[in-house]
Amino acid sequence: MARMKLIGLLTEDPRTYFEMLQALRGQGVKATSLEFSDPIPANVGVVITTEREKDRVMFDRVVTDSNPDSAVAKAKKMLNGERKVKELMIGIDPGSRPGIAALGDGVVLGSAVAQSPEAVCGLVESLIREYPSTNVMIRVGNGDRTNRNRIFNTLWDCGYKLEIVDERNTTTRSQTPDEDAAIEIAMTPGYKPCKRQKVEPCEGEIRNIQRLSRLQSNGSLTVSKKLASMVATGELSMEDAIRLQRDSGQEN
Repeated sequence: MARMKLIGLLTEDPRTYFEMLQALRGQGVKATSLEFSDPIPANVGVVITTEREKDRVMFDRVVTDSNPDSAVAKAKKMLNGERKVKELMIGIDPGSRPGIAALGDGVVLGSAVAQSPEAVCGLVESLIREYPSTNVMIRVGNGDRTNRNRIFNTLWDCGYKLEIVDERNTTTRSQTPDEDAAIEIAMTPGYKPCKRQKVEPCEGEIRNIQRLSRLQSNGSLTVSKKLASMVATGELSMEDAIRLQRDSGQEN
């Protein structure tokens, strides 16, 4: 498996560091902070620094730009070699707000969090447009079965090549655990289902949605099991389920 390459951020200018870090996070790009006193790690493919400090950077792939977004865009292009990606791997950590990550030829191109399982497809389409490749594989973690299958079916209907990955070893402790898990999922081969998956919420999921409906309605009502099941499968939003429950006249 190809080793991931990251963007390194190397500057002693506090303002530049903060602005570049915000731009990196805003674009969902994984990066690592560096020190001038330390050698550049092997997993760093390009370094962002300031024009004033670039001569101090002992590395052959350096980007400087006073505009943070431009600097990050240049660094991403340099990592990608300004060419089409031969192999694009997209990993998805399932959940109500799924984590998504894209790897191009072993390089982390970006990561993000989708607002819902169904919103994943739009982000995947954007990644494929941004990083054209003739070999695209989408890997979905096998956790959170109901949301996983909602994600899988949406992507299956779009005709993408899909694998389901054992994600037991993908949990990470960081500020962006879902996105980091998605990176690990993208790097891990899985199995290829041959049909759409059943979306059948379990009793525990339904009870949890009912609990959340009580919290969201400030204790005024609990949605029915039927409505909770529809929320779990993506047929209704929680707001719509609460409204329908309230319109039925059956409040707590």
